[in-house]
Amino acid sequence: MDFDVTREQWIERFAMHLSQLEVGAIPDDFLELAARRWEARGQIDPETAADEEFATRLHASAIASADFQNTLGLGEEARFERTERIPVERIQTAGEYVRDNDEWIARCVARVLALDPIIKAEEARRSVGELAELERWRLMKPEAAADQLYTPIAPR
Repeated sequence: MDFDVTREQWIERFAMHLSQLEVGAIPDDFLELAARRWEARGQIDPETAADEEFATRLHASAIASADFQNTLGLGEEARFERTERIPVERIQTAGEYVRDNDEWIARCVARVLALDPIIKAEEARRSVGELAELERWRLMKPEAAADQLYTPIAPR
C-alpha cells in the first residue's frame, strides 16, 4: 500500500485510531506509544498498525484474566465469566429458585392473595410488578417479599 505521511502524521493517525478502539481513551494517551511503534511499524498504514496493537492488547487482556477463580472454558480465545454458576445441589428446595421475573411476580402475587383475600388480583399484580422493579425487593424470595409487605409495623 502506498501512502505518503510524515512521522508526526503517522503518530497522530495511529493514536487517534487506537483511541477510537479503546473505550474511554483519548488520543494523547497513545502519542508516546505511537512514537515507539513508528520505529518498527512506520512502513505500514497507521490505522492497520493501530488495529494490530488493539488486537494484541485484547488478546493479552484475555490471557491475563484467565486465572480468574470462577472461569469456565479456559481456551486460548475464551473470555471469562465473572459470575459463579450455582450447582443444582446447592438449590435446597424448588421454592428457593426463581427462573425469571414473571415467575417471581406470580409467586409473590399468589402469596399476597393468600395473605389478603380482600385485595383484587389486578391490584396485587400491579403492586408486585412495581416491587419487582426495585432491586432490594427483587433480591428477596417472592414469598418473603409478600410476607414483608404484610408484616405489621410495631408502634414506637
